[in-house]
Amino acid sequence: MLQLFPITGLMFLSLGILLIFRLIRLVFDKFIVSILVKHWLKRALFTFEFIVWIIVIYQLADLSLNEKPILSVIMFLLLIFILAWSFWFILRDFLAGIYIRISGRFKLNETIAFDAVNGKIIRFADLYFVIEKPNGTTVEIPYNKLFSKKMERYVQSAEEELNLSFEIKSSKNREIVIEKIKKQVLELPWISHKHETKLILQKQADGKIRLNLTVILLNKKYKNSVEEILTESITK
Repeated sequence: MLQLFPITGLMFLSLGILLIFRLIRLVFDKFIVSILVKHWLKRALFTFEFIVWIIVIYQLADLSLNEKPILSVIMFLLLIFILAWSFWFILRDFLAGIYIRISGRFKLNETIAFDAVNGKIIRFADLYFVIEKPNGTTVEIPYNKLFSKKMERYVQSAEEELNLSFEIKSSKNREIVIEKIKKQVLELPWISHKHETKLILQKQADGKIRLNLTVILLNKKYKNSVEEILTESITK
């Protein structure tokens, strides 16, 4: 059936195939939650795409025998470029993953953070590694991002305690305020969640209520940022 297409038509078909497979990958990343299901679907998709491209290249080579040599060479090189560009993103993650696993640069259960993502490495896959965030959700990170992004690696000795105290207005619901603070603390990537966050409500002599908050920072350099964000969250 593909023989009905001239070479130029086959090239447009190739571009369409490229866009369709990119769209399918985007749908997998966006809507499939299960890491295991997503992993095997991507492997199946990769295999199917590889077979499709082999068929397209074979058809192009077959059609090239009956076309002008210069046009055939140009179209063939363009198709090879599309194919190489398509699989380069997979190949670079695969090679980066091999290097990282062999070199031992990162280890399981190590805590890292970048791009506002903070968590513990719980798995190394073929093309990505999995981070478990403090709130229990998981994030898949392609290996190439380990080289292209600024990253923090945290050690126990860098941790520092931060104590904050806020006045709770009587018009505010205390339970709502506490839940709001807990949620904000979980979302901040600079707070260690190995230690329990301490929240204590204290009634003053004048009848006012104060909230005393204690968190452990992964590094003291984040003290001002965390204090500013929590203060704004509570007082607004």
